[in-house]
Amino acid sequence: MTTQTASASAIELKTKLPYPLHFLADLAFNFWWSWSPDRLSIFRVINSQLWEECDRNPVKLLAMVSDERLAQLAIDPYYLSRVRTLENQFRHYMDTTNTWANQKLPQLQPQQPIAYFSIEYGFHPCIPTYAGGLGVLAADHLKSASDLGVPVVGVGLLYRQGYFRQHFDGSGWQKEEYRDHTVEQLPLELCQDQQGQVLTIDVEIRDRTVKA
Repeated sequence: MTTQTASASAIELKTKLPYPLHFLADLAFNFWWSWSPDRLSIFRVINSQLWEECDRNPVKLLAMVSDERLAQLAIDPYYLSRVRTLENQFRHYMDTTNTWANQKLPQLQPQQPIAYFSIEYGFHPCIPTYAGGLGVLAADHLKSASDLGVPVVGVGLLYRQGYFRQHFDGSGWQKEEYRDHTVEQLPLELCQDQQGQVLTIDVEIRDRTVKA
């Protein structure tokens, strides 16, 4: 992630949410929510119109939705039941040690993960760092690795604009639209060390050193 701008965090997002909805902040920053329609809908039902306006980005949605709507959801028994069910599933997913990788490949440990390099990652349209099949395939590899418990770290590039969006004008000509994305509103967090400092690396590019 080659940006010096600090990203938002689940902790910061929780300051806006009523306590019964705090889990939504944790979920928003983990793309596990995007792997099934049921998990995705936990955000969409908050405000379906705003969800689309936010490019289906849960972090941006939670930051922009009105306090009144959040207060309604915080006392809605049906919605809270869905949140609790999803939280239990998520905690089990994150905490389980009985994975395929632990059984079949015990030599693989998170302290020495497999590095997966790709120019594109298509986890979800709200992060447009992909143009098509390559990015979707790369993201699917990482999703499968997560489900199997294989310690894999994806290494790629975070583009400030992402790929263009195309549309056709009244005469039928294709038009490209490039949008600048506010990194702080994306469902991403900067990697930090044990002291809470942002991790950086030095990369030599020709005759200069670039910090990432």
